[in-house]
Amino acid sequence: MKSIQRLLDEFCSLNELPPLLIENNGRCQLLVDDRTLLYFIATEDNELLLSARVGALPKQGSLRNRGLELLARANYYGLGCGGLNLAISPDGRQVILFGRKALEMLDAANLTQWFDEFNQQSSEWSARFSMLDRDIPLSESNQQTFAQQLRV
Repeated sequence: MKSIQRLLDEFCSLNELPPLLIENNGRCQLLVDDRTLLYFIATEDNELLLSARVGALPKQGSLRNRGLELLARANYYGLGCGGLNLAISPDGRQVILFGRKALEMLDAANLTQWFDEFNQQSSEWSARFSMLDRDIPLSESNQQTFAQQLRV
């Protein structure tokens, strides 16, 4: 069975990245485009998690409620997540995007594809949470429109 460290070594080689070394806590991190800190997390059951902070929620008020509703709809209906999930950190303020895949399903090429998709989703979710005050609805019908607005 391939180790997570070996997979990361192959991923880095393929993408011409500096080595990513899993630390004793099972994590390593990569700063993407000087804005997104992405974590690679090795689990005890031979899975790899990708994780990134995509926003912050106010402590209280209507914007917090709007953010929580956005998060709940995305997770419940699977909208705009690309098979990933959103969570709130234990402090109740940070919004985290994460995904999980079995190590046996990954090689350097499909980790690269998953990484690219994850990075795209994290950018889009960061934009959504930065625009909570604009009240942009999240639904299947406007996902493409919203993505287009983010790229303009």
